[in-house]
Amino acid sequence: MSEGFRRDLELAPGGGFRLRRRLSARIFSALLAFAAIAWGAFDLSIGYRFVGAATIALAVAFVVQLVWAELDSWRFEDAELRSRRLRLPARKIRGVQVEFVKGRARAWVELRDGGQVALVEGDEAEVRRIADRLSGMIASRPEVLH
Repeated sequence: MSEGFRRDLELAPGGGFRLRRRLSARIFSALLAFAAIAWGAFDLSIGYRFVGAATIALAVAFVVQLVWAELDSWRFEDAELRSRRLRLPARKIRGVQVEFVKGRARAWVELRDGGQVALVEGDEAEVRRIADRLSGMIASRPEVLH
């Protein structure tokens, strides 16, 4: 489960539960893509076709990575915790667990069948807010209690 924790997510403002990528992660990904496009265009303009084409291909990979990372967030709606890859009905969730170690924290969802699904890792206060909000959303669903 340790490889599944996301470090680039934060709790989105507003009601409900939605995690989104931090602005710094978005900017960094966009800058990598822009730099690769510019470098590839420069290589092509000075006649290095193979290197320029390879760099443009790298830029496309950065853009694809940026899009996938944006789509790979968590939200709680219609009594389900959802990400791009996974849907967890609230009735299958036992709770949200948090582990604190040296100023850092990890939060994961514990399932009724004993499984665990990694959510986020990061600053203690932010991870605690995420875990508390998700726990509250799950507990507010009447079908979860039965």
